[in-house]
Amino acid sequence: MLTIFNIVFQHLGEIISIILVLVILSGRKEARANFAWLMAVILFPFVGAFLYILFGNPRLRRMVDEKFSEYKTLEVEQFYSHSEEFDKSGLGEAVERVTGIPPQLCCNLELIPDGGEKYVRLAESIKKARKYIVIEYYVFKNDETGRYFSNLLIRKAEEGVKVYLLIDGLGSFFFTFSKVYRRLKESKANVTVFHPPLGLKTISRVNFRNHRKIAVIDGSICYTGGMNIGKEYSGDSDGSRKWYDAHLSFSGDAVRSMEELFAEDWLFASGEDITDIFTHEEQEGGETALQIIPSGPHLAKHHIYNTIFTTLNRAKDSVVIVTPYLVPDQPVMETLKNISALGIKVKVILPGKNNQPIAAAAGRSYYEELLENGVEIYETKGMMLHAKIVVVDGYFVIMGSANMDGRSFRINFELNIAAYSGDFANETDKLIRFYLENSDKLDYGDVKNRPFAIKIFEGMCRTLGPVL
Repeated sequence: MLTIFNIVFQHLGEIISIILVLVILSGRKEARANFAWLMAVILFPFVGAFLYILFGNPRLRRMVDEKFSEYKTLEVEQFYSHSEEFDKSGLGEAVERVTGIPPQLCCNLELIPDGGEKYVRLAESIKKARKYIVIEYYVFKNDETGRYFSNLLIRKAEEGVKVYLLIDGLGSFFFTFSKVYRRLKESKANVTVFHPPLGLKTISRVNFRNHRKIAVIDGSICYTGGMNIGKEYSGDSDGSRKWYDAHLSFSGDAVRSMEELFAEDWLFASGEDITDIFTHEEQEGGETALQIIPSGPHLAKHHIYNTIFTTLNRAKDSVVIVTPYLVPDQPVMETLKNISALGIKVKVILPGKNNQPIAAAAGRSYYEELLENGVEIYETKGMMLHAKIVVVDGYFVIMGSANMDGRSFRINFELNIAAYSGDFANETDKLIRFYLENSDKLDYGDVKNRPFAIKIFEGMCRTLGPVL
């Protein structure tokens, strides 16, 4: 018996590798992601197995289905307002076909290009709240901005306003150990954490991060986009900023679907159904069409990816992509090269100074191929550009939390808004021109002739791209 035990122990690594190889091959992950995981579990059986269990858990959709099985969601369909002429470009109809998400009407759709402006407006809306406040962020910092909003939420809860704060367990990890977080938990505000990384039941799901940014006040106004809660978005005390992002706000019927999305996330994180808190005594309607496009590993389809891929392929004149992290899959790469070859002007704007060096290096490994095919690439000068924007033909604008990478498209819980408004597109164009004015256009020769050692490093990071 001892001999058999010794033999099994000696070959435990191989046994684990074989089992996980079969599990990985039976899954539906994108090919490059499967390859990365296969290499990890074959070359490093024990470490690879631990990382796969922690970050490659394929069972999330089943767990979500089980949790939602007895949950009656809001009847959101009754709030949808469809107009056959909502989209003069025809892209909206294409998005509806591939996602099944119809357009909705909103009013007061506004671009918020500055963190300071966003925080001022959000704070004013919170101060005016009389019924409820629901807020969801990936990163909630324990800095002066985070403490300000925490204290504001505590005060509103003490006034009798129903307050619900949902933060991601990994993105807001350090905040959960702060004094202000303990004060929030002890207050009348309701606070919960999405997939706490130290929880016994949630540690295997920590890779599925809630990257959404949602704030809804009294059902009358919604804020969403790419900005988290942290001082870096509003700049230093002298007014200088090194971090740039984009957000938007709107009112009207579409706000109700944002509440529904928050309610589902809250249910999944806490097990509590809070749909009864949402009240809408007045119908606001709206005059502007948009589509609320959520995505996540629990959904059967990758809505945000399908939206971007479809609209890129239907572009007629121009495409502008603003993203902090560019780690596209091969279909998106081929699409960008092909539409550029067809004469469509393609511009990609990325940060010259990146907060994620490995993701940045992975993205730069694509530069040479894109530039060779006529795609223009710009890097901002000395600032971290965190905005996530795609503009097609100067009219269709998609903006939100999703980056141009596999994690956002297939692993994270994300939220983008597709807007159909000439005024909104014009405001977005002004913001993009500001980014371009503060960027350097990359030269193909310079990129091609970069040092060989850098190319090797970028290639290694690119291999890890699907699981970053």
